[in-house]
Amino acid sequence: MTAEISTPRRRSEKSRVAIVDATRGLLLERGFDKLTIEAVAARAGVGKQTIYRWWPSRHALVADVILEDADRILRPIDHTDDVAADVCAWATGLAKALTTARGNAMLRILTAAGMEHPDTAARLQAGFSVPLHDTVRNRLAASGFTDRAVQDGADAIVGGIVYAILNEGRAFESRRAESISRAVLAGISAR
Repeated sequence: MTAEISTPRRRSEKSRVAIVDATRGLLLERGFDKLTIEAVAARAGVGKQTIYRWWPSRHALVADVILEDADRILRPIDHTDDVAADVCAWATGLAKALTTARGNAMLRILTAAGMEHPDTAARLQAGFSVPLHDTVRNRLAASGFTDRAVQDGADAIVGGIVYAILNEGRAFESRRAESISRAVLAGISAR
């Protein structure tokens, strides 16, 4: 009698890409609330069991898709002699990314998915929210602002832009991101 050695099944990259693309498309068409694993499986041309083998829940699948897309949004801030110009250029780029159809859907889905499932919220925070804030914090810290000003400034810049985009959707004008950033930078500089 020989013992069978079990090796874990590896993901087929072709199936993974099909599942991620199907999920992304369905999220844009239907939103998070109406996304089903059955619909993803049908569009991707795989069985539901394939999806559940790799992702334990709809929330986990959506988190992976969002975090994959987040890499297109999470960009470092330039470091020149002009911190205001650097932060404003970055903030305008962030606003442009979050007001595209895909970026805006991602932001709304990130918010909804994170509120419904604590594990998903933690993954999304670690993979998107924290790096987004860290980008601003690091740039402000490198410019000599106090720790409190760095924290408050990052919260106000990121929070102000994200809140306005969540409130206004794609109608948010990206140049307002510069205005928000300049107002915050003036405030923390006056301390």
